[in-house]
Amino acid sequence: MLFSRIVRAGAIVAALAVAGWLLAQSQPPSKQYVVLLKRGPKWVAGKPAGEQALGNHGRYLQEQMTKGALQLAGPFLDDSGGLILYNARDEAEVRAIAEHDPGVVDGIVAVESIRPFLLAFDAASGKSPFRAAK
Repeated sequence: MLFSRIVRAGAIVAALAVAGWLLAQSQPPSKQYVVLLKRGPKWVAGKPAGEQALGNHGRYLQEQMTKGALQLAGPFLDDSGGLILYNARDEAEVRAIAEHDPGVVDGIVAVESIRPFLLAFDAASGKSPFRAAK
């Protein structure tokens, strides 16, 4: 009885792995895009980013990270805006994500630019075009 449950659980895990692989094969490869944010028209002058009404913006970014769309994000230390690195199929998808950001919708921050990006060097993974082949 226990053995059959283990075999059944193993079969379910294998089926899920195959389904995930098939899904990944059917979707176009993801590219990366940098979104630069600047102060929006409703940015409260004299208040640093930490005192702006950006709670919903932060929760939205957390949601995008959970979905796998957001790679990294953070404010510039001079409070002039911030940078977000998104994974997406194309610029239109990134633009839609950025324009639905509550911070942008509320006018506290604004999209300054969206640029395609190639991650060539990554200290976390060791990725480098100059890394010696083993």
